[in-house]
Amino acid sequence: MKLKATVALVTLFATFIAGFSSTAIAAGDAARGQTFYATCGACHGANGEGLEALGSPALAGQEEWYVIRQLQNFKSGIRGKDPRDTYGMQMAPMAMTLPTDQAMEDVAAYISTLGD
Repeated sequence: MKLKATVALVTLFATFIAGFSSTAIAAGDAARGQTFYATCGACHGANGEGLEALGSPALAGQEEWYVIRQLQNFKSGIRGKDPRDTYGMQMAPMAMTLPTDQAMEDVAAYISTLGD
């Protein structure tokens, strides 16, 4: 009985993992990301320098993986839900303007070119 349960669990896990591999995302495209960045630039600056008056941090020089992680955190509600985090609450709806995971990859690729 234990063997059947183990086999079933392994099969379920393999099916779960296979679902992720079929939804692969292409590497970010900086040219497409520049279009998405137009919204970001209003608060983070045209060159990703950040705007202290708005409490917006610099994005130039950030690694792509970090930008993507933060955008995912805002979109999923991990960040930007605490009423004491005024800036985070302002950023959360902005992250929602990126319609897909690919859009996040693209804007992160563009941001990685800023400050070069």
